[in-house]
Amino acid sequence: MIMAAFMIHMINASFILILNIYLRKKGYADTSIAQFNSFRFLGVLTFAFPLGIFIKGKSLKPFFLAGSLLVPLSSLFLLLSISGGNETRITLGFLVWGVSFMIFNVCSLPFIMRSASEQVVSEAISLNFSTWSLATIVSGGLISILSSVKQIHVLGREFLLNELNIMLIIVAFSSLSFILVLFMREARPRSSSSHFLSNFKALRSDYDWLLIFRVLTPNILIAVGAGLTIPFVNLFFNSVFQIDSDRFSLIGAATAAIVFLSTLIVPFIRRRFGFRVAILIPQWIAIFFLILLAFTQIASAFSWALYVAIACFMLRQPLMNMARPMTSELGMKYVGPRNQELISALSSSIWSASWFISARIFQVLRQNDLDYYQIFLITAVLYGVGVILYHLLINDYLRNQPEQSASFVLDSDTTTGSIRG
Repeated sequence: MIMAAFMIHMINASFILILNIYLRKKGYADTSIAQFNSFRFLGVLTFAFPLGIFIKGKSLKPFFLAGSLLVPLSSLFLLLSISGGNETRITLGFLVWGVSFMIFNVCSLPFIMRSASEQVVSEAISLNFSTWSLATIVSGGLISILSSVKQIHVLGREFLLNELNIMLIIVAFSSLSFILVLFMREARPRSSSSHFLSNFKALRSDYDWLLIFRVLTPNILIAVGAGLTIPFVNLFFNSVFQIDSDRFSLIGAATAAIVFLSTLIVPFIRRRFGFRVAILIPQWIAIFFLILLAFTQIASAFSWALYVAIACFMLRQPLMNMARPMTSELGMKYVGPRNQELISALSSSIWSASWFISARIFQVLRQNDLDYYQIFLITAVLYGVGVILYHLLINDYLRNQPEQSASFVLDSDTTTGSIRG
């Protein structure tokens, strides 16, 4: 599953790195690009929640097979639609691609919680999240290398290695994920399978909605903030510092390498210091670097501003991302086994709904001539409120886990020598 997810993420990584720049070169403005991106998240918003209800107690392998087949096909359709300039097909392509990718995302965490033992669940979740970083490293490196080659000769024909053809090469390679899924083995579901309508009718009685609401609230705030920044940071570098796709891919790949390494050490940090240190400290530092990144636009006339912006981006990204495996583990443990399929689906829905809303907000803000730095500062405020709510959630979780409190040595009261759950 991890290897298949890595290949699927290669498509996502390449799209995050250069798809928006390719759309800009095809003549689309920031507002149109934001509108296209919003439909990717609209599709996930529509189908992730029903899928989370449907997969309860069912084998997940068929869904992984469907996702590994549909992601490359929908990616191909999207790229060809952009090349042809058909806006209706571009919108449909973003919609279907988002839904296809969502299938993998919704099923991944329940698969891990079913298959991994308690002793290694932190490592398994971190490894799953690290596939995105590793895929970004590989995709970014490939984009940079192929961009430098400029063109290749295949079967007597000459092919320019522009953004379109590079993404098509990555899509072709990622289609091998289907073969890997065929060899997947999964553990027995923890709950019994039942009809979709039965699961839907049981939503009120079978799930702990107060626990779910507490987990999702900080997730929503951070997701909305992230949606205002992450999908459009390549446009920020392209607009403010004239960074093209090949150079931004190198920056993205180098950043992903740091994210990959930092994600791997998160289980050690969590076991040694607890959720507070593993989640809260990296997020607060990341917010600080995001604020610095925002102000580099104001100082863009100075030669050093570009280097500060790159440094802030490369430091903010791993710090914010290294907390995500732990927030996912915290959420899964906080809501308990019977809520885990649903919380996974809701998390995907929340991120997609938030990013859909954020893309629309970004579109409106840019139409009203707000600068990138102002949008980034809005993100920082949303992040800050979300981190405060995570602090409260961790406190509540530890109060209800007294047997674990001794392992969380570094706490807010360590200066007084006390240990609290």
